[in-house]
Amino acid sequence: MSNSSNFFLNNFFELENTPCECKKETVHTAPGVDPSFVLKVCANPNANSLHFSYSAQKGLNLSGNAGGIITENILGQLLAIKPNDVDGTISFLEKYGFIFPISSEMYETIDGTVLLEILNRIKATVKLMSAIAGKKDYKAILIYTTYLLFSEPIEMKLSSITYNTNFHEFTNLIRTYNIIPDLHRNQEFFDTECISIFDTLKGDFEKLDINEIAGMSEGSGVTGLTGSRDYYFRNLFCLYTTYNMANDNLRNIIDFYYNYQKKVSIIKNVEPTRITYYSSPNKENFSDEMKEMLVKIAKIVISEEINANLHNICPQLEINALTPTWKLNSLLEALYFSVFYMKPGVELYKECENPNCKHEKYFLINATVTNKKYCCPACANAAAQRRSRQRKLNK
Repeated sequence: MSNSSNFFLNNFFELENTPCECKKETVHTAPGVDPSFVLKVCANPNANSLHFSYSAQKGLNLSGNAGGIITENILGQLLAIKPNDVDGTISFLEKYGFIFPISSEMYETIDGTVLLEILNRIKATVKLMSAIAGKKDYKAILIYTTYLLFSEPIEMKLSSITYNTNFHEFTNLIRTYNIIPDLHRNQEFFDTECISIFDTLKGDFEKLDINEIAGMSEGSGVTGLTGSRDYYFRNLFCLYTTYNMANDNLRNIIDFYYNYQKKVSIIKNVEPTRITYYSSPNKENFSDEMKEMLVKIAKIVISEEINANLHNICPQLEINALTPTWKLNSLLEALYFSVFYMKPGVELYKECENPNCKHEKYFLINATVTNKKYCCPACANAAAQRRSRQRKLNK
């Protein structure tokens, strides 16, 4: 950490990282199977240390020894890397160092898929924050929230640490909870052949009849509800009907996804940038009540993701100047801490609308600036010239 008190006054936190070497090895496991890859990474102790700082309006920056900013908006550069772009990821790591402390004496072997998933989660968190700021993008909110809740937990083992992605309580339950309602002990079912579940989304009781309960119990699903035999949906049905120990936040998540899938469409697969369904979604059934609940859930997920990745950061008092500092342990913590300092509803990351952007594909702006489409004048001019050429071709 830097001892410059003047520098600190203009920055929220600082970090030093070590440059690294990063080599890709392609692994062929079987004929006809897409190859996987591993990375061999090693810290380079002979190279000059990399200094990072965070400042308002500029985000996470690479700075010089004297405090001057060399490169702004490092988080924006990470966002610009496509989900499965291995080479782009390697370029980022070689420029800014590895996301965790690594050995300088030997190459550490990193599973490429694990690394990409860790980076995908921070990208999803940032994009989710931006999607709920200003004019809400409900499609993006749904995709990124669902990805963070439904995707498999990831573990990375290094010589110095073992890192696990945040494990939401819902993430565990949707994989393991399978208790079907016990109808033999339910007086309401005995009297009416229905059971009543209080639904927090509706603010009222939802009645489930014998056909739906029997279908889910037997594994045949609900008649007319495509995909209702899905393993995760069956577990969700169990959570909805029998899980009584849920706190308010968890209950909101359970009730939202049950209602959404029952009314819109059942989720088949979740990826970092899209959701696929068993049937064409009934978008008109995505009600205002669902959208309101989704935003509430998104805030829960953002909070849990960021808090889980900042729990090892400690405040300290610098000795000479008696100024407050933060002890950061890794570049990943610095990236999440820069998200922590974003002002919800005030700042957001926006994607430059120039498809050939070579500058800042994602740039930090004020949420109230709704008409800024490009990261810089060069991209705005390039887009204008492209539109002009297209108009001439259409004449």
